Amino acid sequence: MKTRFLWRKGVLAASAFALGVALFPSAARAEVVAVDCDVDPDWCKTAPIAFSHSDSLPIEWSFDTGWVPANSPLQVHLWAGVYATTRVTLKGALETSWPEALLLRAPGTPEGGLLSYHYGVELGAQAQLHVKIAGIPYDWVGDIPYIPQIDFQVEGEQIFDAWGWKPGVTLASKTTKQTIIEVPLSDIISIPSVLVDGGLKVDVQMELAATYTTERIVVENVEGKPVAGGDITEEDGETKAEYLNGPSIDLDVHPEGNIDYDGIIHLIPGMWVEILGQNFSFDIVDIPISFPITETKWSFPKQRVHVPLPDLVLPKAEIDFGEVEVGQKSLESFGLWNAGEARAKVTIVSSSPELFPAWDPSLEIEPGVTADTAVRFMPKKNGPFEATLFIASNDPNDPVQEIVLKGVGFGGPVAPSQDISQESGCACRAAGTDAPLPTSGGLALTALAGVAAFVRRFRKGGPR
Repeated sequence: MKTRFLWRKGVLAASAFALGVALFPSAARAEVVAVDCDVDPDWCKTAPIAFSHSDSLPIEWSFDTGWVPANSPLQVHLWAGVYATTRVTLKGALETSWPEALLLRAPGTPEGGLLSYHYGVELGAQAQLHVKIAGIPYDWVGDIPYIPQIDFQVEGEQIFDAWGWKPGVTLASKTTKQTIIEVPLSDIISIPSVLVDGGLKVDVQMELAATYTTERIVVENVEGKPVAGGDITEEDGETKAEYLNGPSIDLDVHPEGNIDYDGIIHLIPGMWVEILGQNFSFDIVDIPISFPITETKWSFPKQRVHVPLPDLVLPKAEIDFGEVEVGQKSLESFGLWNAGEARAKVTIVSSSPELFPAWDPSLEIEPGVTADTAVRFMPKKNGPFEATLFIASNDPNDPVQEIVLKGVGFGGPVAPSQDISQESGCACRAAGTDAPLPTSGGLALTALAGVAAFVRRFRKGGPR
């Protein structure tokens, strides 16, 4: 009996450990690298995260006397044990999205949670007798009467949608009935056993319920400090992480929750009767006795998530074309370096596309790559000109960057009314019109409307 008990307990522990190692390695396991989301992959990354926690608390003990006393003609063997294993596994994802950098969500995987337990109670006693009476050996081994041989086991598992937010997920099950007391009817009343036989009995049954609830999902930076938005505390909840710059961000994630146990022992007195060869058995009443076990706080091991991000670097803040003859074109090339670890999606908008058209209206730049592009200056009049080249991208830190464009047109026709002061550039007017040439501020407002529409398109379409 001792061997059976220890074997079962050992197999349970070994199985739980092996499963945990296979599916949910320890906190020292390699980090998870986020990949593109299905929706707006250039503005969202997702990383699968999984957690597992097993506990033998709150109760687990056993004893076994073996055959005692040693070398005695009469020996007894007593054993008892309570063993308990509870396991919770959780699966979900950490989603990182922007341009509102950085928005974090932790959707749970449908049917990605598992709550299981295996609780049991064993109790038994045996005796053995080895004696010689009048030279005749007598040997007997068997269960000691009136000490019940009990082997309770209550186990089960339940799949649920992670993360198990309030009100949580409950698993409940019962053992089979065990008879602990049985008294023949003839010991109670004097009835000839040839007519009526039977007896009184008391059965016992154990019921266990465990409720697991996730209270929060903690997101921290690599220094162990919570992110700026705090914990995620509800389904579809979200938080925010500060992001200043760089090719990626690392975050540590783990759920925290509690598991609440409740137990009931059912005492069920009954009777069995045999009348003229017919057997009758029935229970008289069920007497439930509650024994709340405990409520235990659980904190799962941390999971490191590495989120690759685009990081667009501009080579210069200003491009000066110098003097360009009216009617001619001047081309200035420049490189856009994606210093990040994720693809950069770029849109280039000029505040004055008639004078300073962009060579590439859109680009996709892979990580670590410098993409060559250009901008042209095509003056149609004499005078100095200035505009802004807006570089809009999915860079979380700098979604819109600017390059100032300057150039001077010469060699074109001069209006008769144009004087030297107007050629100075302080209040230039186009030939044949009283309207001043667009300044960088006015042009910027016009172009920004298009850039803002570009950014809003992704903000509205991005995951929430």
